[in-house]
Amino acid sequence: MNRKLRTPPKRLIAIFLYIFVCYSLYGQDSKEEDAAALAKQSANPIANLISIPIQANLNFGFGDYNRTRTVVNIQPVIPFRLSSKVNVINRIIIPLMYLPDNAESGGTSGIGNINYSMFFVPSKAGKFTWGIGPAFNIPSLTDDKLGANAFGIGPTAVGLLMLDKWVIGATFNRLWSYNGSSVNSFFGQYFITYNIKKGWYVNTNPNIVANFNAPDGEQWTVPFGLGGGKVTHFGSQPVKLQAQYYYNAVRPTVSAKSTLMLTMVFLFPPKPKG
Repeated sequence: MNRKLRTPPKRLIAIFLYIFVCYSLYGQDSKEEDAAALAKQSANPIANLISIPIQANLNFGFGDYNRTRTVVNIQPVIPFRLSSKVNVINRIIIPLMYLPDNAESGGTSGIGNINYSMFFVPSKAGKFTWGIGPAFNIPSLTDDKLGANAFGIGPTAVGLLMLDKWVIGATFNRLWSYNGSSVNSFFGQYFITYNIKKGWYVNTNPNIVANFNAPDGEQWTVPFGLGGGKVTHFGSQPVKLQAQYYYNAVRPTVSAKSTLMLTMVFLFPPKPKG
């Protein structure tokens, strides 16, 4: 639906920063060892760890009028054991979007296409681990302005090293539609996390995307940036809070110049046996 709406980026930023400060300063530090271990584990996108990330993306400088595009991703990660040697990691991304018109006001809000990835990973991993599987673009748009409303499928893969305080790796997927050429996309991400102490860390994990249906010179978005966060506890619930900023060094003409990413992740580690 097309409405004359104004996105509320300042309110969204204020809410996330308030939660970040409160959890970071007043969360239970009596569980610092657990927080440090969870910070490293949660940096692994194919860990055997149930989590529910909620990520707010504030894309600044969109279009000729320097407006703000807002995407809130709900991204549950659900692992299960397939056999004694293989785990399956299900990653789902549900985007709630506000796309401003290329004008002084007005825009479109709604739900974007759902992305679903399934990784088959070794259940016992060493310093290096990996996963492969299928990825799907599931048409769920509430408005055609928010993307290509078509089913897409393709391969996805991830590989990473876990070295002391470091987590270093990369992931990608490549999607096509088979009822036409409306989906022809690439997603890639390298991720580097350095864990400090007491659940604090610094990291970078930019989203590198391409739409190969776009004209030459308008296909790629390549950001660079940095961020950090902390794993803490509120009561008995482990929570990861993260803030990152990225500048789009390569981007289509009508797109955002930079992105502030604010993420809150609810973590549900397996309970100890016995």
